[in-house]
Amino acid sequence: MKQKLLQAMFAALLCVNANAQINSGSNGSDGAFNPASSIVINMADHPNGIYQYSSVTISNGVTVSFTPNANNTPVFWLVQSNVVINGKVDLSGQSLNNAQGGLGGPGGGAGGNGGSGSYPIASSGLGAGGGSPGYNINPSNYVCAGQASFGTMGNQSGPSGPTNQFQYFQAAPGSVYGNNFLIPLLGGSGGGGYSSSGGGGGGGAILIAANGSINITGVISANGGNGYISSYGNTYGNGGGGSGGAIRLVAPIISGSGAQIYANGGAGFCGVGYNSYYQYWQANYNSAGNGRIRFDTYQNNFSGYTSDAFTQGSQFIIIPSAGQLPQLTVTSVGGVVISASPTGVLSTPDAVLSAQQNNPIPVVVSCANLPLNTQITVSVRPANGAAVSATGYNNTGTLSSSTATISITIPRGGGQIYATAATSN
Repeated sequence: MKQKLLQAMFAALLCVNANAQINSGSNGSDGAFNPASSIVINMADHPNGIYQYSSVTISNGVTVSFTPNANNTPVFWLVQSNVVINGKVDLSGQSLNNAQGGLGGPGGGAGGNGGSGSYPIASSGLGAGGGSPGYNINPSNYVCAGQASFGTMGNQSGPSGPTNQFQYFQAAPGSVYGNNFLIPLLGGSGGGGYSSSGGGGGGGAILIAANGSINITGVISANGGNGYISSYGNTYGNGGGGSGGAIRLVAPIISGSGAQIYANGGAGFCGVGYNSYYQYWQANYNSAGNGRIRFDTYQNNFSGYTSDAFTQGSQFIIIPSAGQLPQLTVTSVGGVVISASPTGVLSTPDAVLSAQQNNPIPVVVSCANLPLNTQITVSVRPANGAAVSATGYNNTGTLSSSTATISITIPRGGGQIYATAATSN
């Protein structure tokens, strides 16, 4: 199916390449966006995240940031003419200093909560690449929270610390997800929580599509947030870093020098390393995975900096219409029907299973626009402990609508469940 999709995209490019034009789809209803000073855009009045501008100019010294809407959508700037960014556009996830997980940027997942105070159970970061929660093996052995992943995988530290005192290990990072085209547009994921420390929020996601040109001499940032690090004597608690988000630029010409486009993973911490110069043990930092950056253009004159993972092409689908892309939906777990709009929040679970129900438990996944007999993976990320997964196939139905039923051994207690599919290259 993926090969067919790519061929269809190439055929569409042949049709438009003769005139080298791009239609962003903007009707200009939001007017010209030219803030005179730094501004926080409250996205509540744009529940789908789509802004229809006639032009965009972000002046030097001006920072544009966002308050996500209730649907936590990415940001879509559709522009009739040109985009000039000399200032800063910031969609970074939240770094924090307490046990509550940091908020993601628009479209990004929140960090997991720590396991103390008003958050008694440490939780995983939200998002497909969310970091696992940390926990104590015993008073002298600690499993640090896992780092989030997105375009690249988050770091994982090995055991560290003086063996005669305490040892640190680290939970596995989240999974790499998404694709180079950034279709659909996805944000970063949150780092795991641990002890009294919340995880950093995942970087947000933005698409800027212009009929004219995009010129950048300033900054676009969709970095992941840092996990909180607390210290009690010579023991540490830490939250995992949130992964970087997504930045996609679409225009006939993309240019700019001295610009910086970031989608870096946030910092986390696991264990200690010995500082031989000062002769003491100190915090050992590592980072979450980077996000994704994509340019779709006929002419790339951009000479600034872009962080990994960066790709470039000429794919001019702006926002795919409903039904164009494959979709997976977990519709029931152990016979309990899941809401069409699940929250994924442990405090208000989308499904509650009887304690009498025996493992393995059937999970039904509804598939759209996915070839029959595609391998489907169902994963469960429990609030405590390692994630588990099981695979099966969508062998019932048709290409447009099929079903997979996969049996999986689900750990007791709360957790998050999601499905993924792998198609041929």
